[in-house]
Amino acid sequence: MKTFNYTRLNEETESVLSSDSPSNSDDFNSSYREWRNDENNPFTFSGRRSRKLHTYVDGIGLKENTSVQHEKAALKNLCVLITIAMLAYGLAENVLILPVIGIMKAMGISISYSFHISTAYGSQYAVLFVFIVESLLKLLLPIFILKHALKVPAKNCYPLKPGRPWATYAALSTSYLGFAVMSVIRILLPVSMFTSNNMNTTYNISQHMDIGCKIAFLILEIIVVPILMEMLFHGAMFQALRQFGVTFAVIIAALLNAAAMRNPFSFGLVFITSVIAGYGTWQSGSLITGIIVHINARILSYLLFWNMDILSMSGIGAEYVFYAIIISLGLLGWLILLGSKNKLLTMKDYGTFLSMKEKLKYTLFCSMLVLVWILYIILILLEVLI
Repeated sequence: MKTFNYTRLNEETESVLSSDSPSNSDDFNSSYREWRNDENNPFTFSGRRSRKLHTYVDGIGLKENTSVQHEKAALKNLCVLITIAMLAYGLAENVLILPVIGIMKAMGISISYSFHISTAYGSQYAVLFVFIVESLLKLLLPIFILKHALKVPAKNCYPLKPGRPWATYAALSTSYLGFAVMSVIRILLPVSMFTSNNMNTTYNISQHMDIGCKIAFLILEIIVVPILMEMLFHGAMFQALRQFGVTFAVIIAALLNAAAMRNPFSFGLVFITSVIAGYGTWQSGSLITGIIVHINARILSYLLFWNMDILSMSGIGAEYVFYAIIISLGLLGWLILLGSKNKLLTMKDYGTFLSMKEKLKYTLFCSMLVLVWILYIILILLEVLI
């Protein structure tokens, strides 16, 4: 069976192995450790006391900081950087698109934009153009900020070759089960709490487009956007966060991913999908795994709305039929996985000098990331109330 181990470090613990990926080459792991050991990079934590961090105390003299203080300093700096990147995401989505809309209107193009639900209305080609520009702005800008500031080597930032292909298969099978479970919960609630990635909006808009425009729009929303989303949340950001433990990195990246959707009705499934994508990326050693999981979730959500339209006309309970199929696929996938005894994975997650509780408490409530949570809560309230 799959096992999970978590080891907290102490001052005497050798932390070199905590830098390693279980499925990448020695060259990959060596490059990542070299990046972590760069004391000129304020966002890295080597697992040892930093020679550059010291404090002068009156009456005592120069006092060397501990590994705990070194870790806290790196985590604080990283939280500030991630905050800047996520605010840039929100700025691009809600403000930087304004000049584009203004220029299009000045040219006599029929276009309007609803900011609280990030949806454009007007000519189908104008709508497509606005969605393309908005998606590229809000995703490429924070990707650039993180990659430029963190200086993570490209081969560590966006690894593509899977070291464990079975991990990709396991993540995909798990994503079917996760989608089904969240969807069953959705049936039991009075509102659609777990619609993934706002694909209901994508479905509704695409129905009013001609075939060429519709295909281009779906390629953007189902393929291009998931690729960029995974580059953002499981690229440089994830690689930097996993200095503090893989589970910690997966949770924080998933929370940021779900919050960025600004849709309380999609939060649950987006969070679960991102958790599966994060662990899948880590265990397989490839960003491709996260991309596959993300694309799969969007395809399933789109098919859900399509099936509901088609099957509802014949009086069939479309949702229940669809969920039964998804659950069956997920269970079949895991039965095959369980049957391959030597293919199951063991997850060893090395901790750091701070406990998981301390890291989560600081990151979620005491760091600059609080600004991100406040901003997205305000945007969510506006979306619900307006």
